[in-house]
Amino acid sequence: MYKYVTEGYEPKQVLQYFEDISRIPRGSGNEAGVAQYLYDWGKALGLDAYKDEHNNVVLKKKGSAGCENLEPVILQGHTDIVAVKLPESDHNFLTDPLPIYVEDGLLKSKGTTLGADNGNAVAYMMGVLSDDTLVHPPLECIFTANEETGLIGAHELSKDAFTGKRMINMDAGGMDQTTTAVSCAGGLEMFMTQKPIWQEAKGEFISLFIHGLKGGHSAGAINLGRGNAGKLIARIINKVSLSTKTVVAKINGGYMSNAIMSDIKAVISVEDKDVALEVIEKEVKIITEELKVTDEGFICEFAPCEAPEKMLDDMQSKRLVQFALMIPSTVRDMSFEIEDLVLTSNNLAAIQLTDDQIKFWTLSRSGEDTRLWAFGDELKAFADVFGYDVEVVSSYVGWKYNPDSKMRELHMKLFKEKFGIELKIHAGHGGLECGEFCGKEPEMDIIAFGPKSANGHTPEEYLDLQSFKEVYEYLCMFLEALTKEA
Repeated sequence: MYKYVTEGYEPKQVLQYFEDISRIPRGSGNEAGVAQYLYDWGKALGLDAYKDEHNNVVLKKKGSAGCENLEPVILQGHTDIVAVKLPESDHNFLTDPLPIYVEDGLLKSKGTTLGADNGNAVAYMMGVLSDDTLVHPPLECIFTANEETGLIGAHELSKDAFTGKRMINMDAGGMDQTTTAVSCAGGLEMFMTQKPIWQEAKGEFISLFIHGLKGGHSAGAINLGRGNAGKLIARIINKVSLSTKTVVAKINGGYMSNAIMSDIKAVISVEDKDVALEVIEKEVKIITEELKVTDEGFICEFAPCEAPEKMLDDMQSKRLVQFALMIPSTVRDMSFEIEDLVLTSNNLAAIQLTDDQIKFWTLSRSGEDTRLWAFGDELKAFADVFGYDVEVVSSYVGWKYNPDSKMRELHMKLFKEKFGIELKIHAGHGGLECGEFCGKEPEMDIIAFGPKSANGHTPEEYLDLQSFKEVYEYLCMFLEALTKEA
């Protein structure tokens, strides 16, 4: 029998739901199992259950006694997780349960992302749906799929799947549970590809492996000066090429569009191995010094290696490195209205070389849709200069601040009653599904909150169990308050 690692912590049943879904592989694009699990679980409880072809699930529960005819409220979160692990981890995200454990009141996962983003919301919704002692209006709990790869589930969800015009999004946790999201950025995700031209491998060969970078969510960490593994390896290879002929034979790094690239491997051919090794050693020392504050764990392992079977065409290799060097992966501009808010940014998420494709993967964000599309056009033009075809993988609009939100007004009042402090307002640079729901229902009134968690999209992700308890209690309190606001 499975032994719950959160035994002794509250809310017991809700935490056990979190552990239950953690045993079901649910990396983005692999949500069929968890969607079927939630659908069957809801049906077994006698709930109105709906599941679509995109693995979105909607479970509806009648209002508690005397509240059956009130306006419904939507609870919403996503089922998928960013599947990132440490290089030394042998975890298989397609088959293995997450190796979660508790340490000093924090829930963590050994060598992998924890999936608190957004397993918190899934567990909270399951807790509310299964507890018949709670007082609440009619509930429409929406479990969306494929959020992390461009809000695809929310985009594809039919408007007919829900009726509510009030929504609590629970994908807004972070380092501080005293802050609530009131807006989010739109996003534009693109693949830039070309067919590789191969030649017979010749010369001497060196392997490079960059790792130990902090990485992180490309919305929350893009302005922190952290190293991007793809940009750094391109910098090193380019530096070598200035001293001795250099050709890329292998290069592969990056996992998800919204994660800053934290590790990458490459193999290069060089004409003079000794010169190349000397240049690499010098450049690595320079980078280590540059990153000593933001990425003190930076490591670049390099050494002579055996020759591969083939390497890229000389000119195509040069252009690949130049393209990687020149693609922006940083803040483009800051907000002109809200202090310290990133307005527009771009993340170089991956560089992947296979037998039949060179692929660059980017995710641009902006709080202003017109700026986002204009920036996207610039990147497309840039890719065209380097001979890359561009595919828009996904795009989504932002969630604009609503100055007349009744839900936010109630949220601020109740939060102070519960915790004795003022709720802080946060206009975010990340992409939330709130924008997609506003697009489907323009009158939608949304608030967003979540428990304290940190290091999302990295193997250092954790969930504060005390905060998890407090925010769940607050959610239940909020739902009861909605029955009195009608």
